[in-house]
Amino acid sequence: MRILLADDHDLVREALSLLFKQYFDGCEVVEAGALDPALEHIEAQNDFDLVLLDLRMPGMNGLEGLKRTLEKAAKTTSVVLLSGAYRSEDVRRAIENGAQGFIPKTLRGQALANAIQLVLAGEKYLPSSILNDLSESFGGGSDGEPRMAGGFGSEGDFARLTPREREVLALLAEGRPNKDIARHLDLREITVKYHLKNVYRKLHVSNRAQAVKIALEDMARTGTL
Repeated sequence: MRILLADDHDLVREALSLLFKQYFDGCEVVEAGALDPALEHIEAQNDFDLVLLDLRMPGMNGLEGLKRTLEKAAKTTSVVLLSGAYRSEDVRRAIENGAQGFIPKTLRGQALANAIQLVLAGEKYLPSSILNDLSESFGGGSDGEPRMAGGFGSEGDFARLTPREREVLALLAEGRPNKDIARHLDLREITVKYHLKNVYRKLHVSNRAQAVKIALEDMARTGTL
């Protein structure tokens, strides 16, 4: 696996490079401290499996840097944004403009590795905090209509999910394993499995990747992504 990591903080690049080599056997990480050097690496050898771009590093100019990268990167390359601080709007616009994911720098090592694996498997990755932010409107919006927790549409299969099931699905979208979800929600692992079984049944899917994919598609359809 070849990863291009572009971030203007030396310490961040060093830490992430070590983490990738720890979790992915035979991983090669090419580093850049700004957008222009990153684009030069792509032009010189455009065979990266993954490009990670810091949202606020020099040269990015908002999402213009993302667009320039997508224009130069191979179609088989997944381009993902990194950020230490972000808004829901940042994530929504990044996905709309072609990013395969948006990864917070606050993720722990295993969660970050899971997020990368999800992207490389062809899925889009969103931080669970985005779904949780949207879930704050569960009690109702400015139009007086109730809104579903997790940003899911108020009609169809998602309306059948309980608040706890939406929490589990949100953490699932972060790529967390069952044990980590259980620890985060202070539940037993067998209880998490029970909730996931109900989520799969209600969404008419058979596995984790399908559940996350349908959740993202629904959020895009309803305009909550």
